[in-house]
Amino acid sequence: MAYSHICTLGGVIIPKAKPTAVHLHRIEFSTKEREYLETLQTTQSLKNLAYAGSAIGATAVGYLGYKTLHQWLISEEPSVLNILNGRGRDKVVEIAKEEGILSALWKVATTPTLAGIFG
Repeated sequence: MAYSHICTLGGVIIPKAKPTAVHLHRIEFSTKEREYLETLQTTQSLKNLAYAGSAIGATAVGYLGYKTLHQWLISEEPSVLNILNGRGRDKVVEIAKEEGILSALWKVATTPTLAGIFG
């Protein structure tokens, strides 16, 4: 708990007199100033939404560009779910037998579309 009526002067504690009156300071805005604040609040909210929307849009465009390039180069649509089909499981088992289980797990974990496994 802080003592509000004690102050120090060069390390020596000096008692301070308690206040005798309480003064209330209030800032009041006119109608026009309140309108300005509401407008400012609205523009800040819209700016924040625009930033979020542009980040989502840029991510979507990047993903679609990557997916299109991948499909064009490999002639196969990329998907992490390729490992769930029979061909994907067989390929992972084959890599595990040839290079070891840790290498197969590393390839599965670090290749988002499994292109390194199926390529």
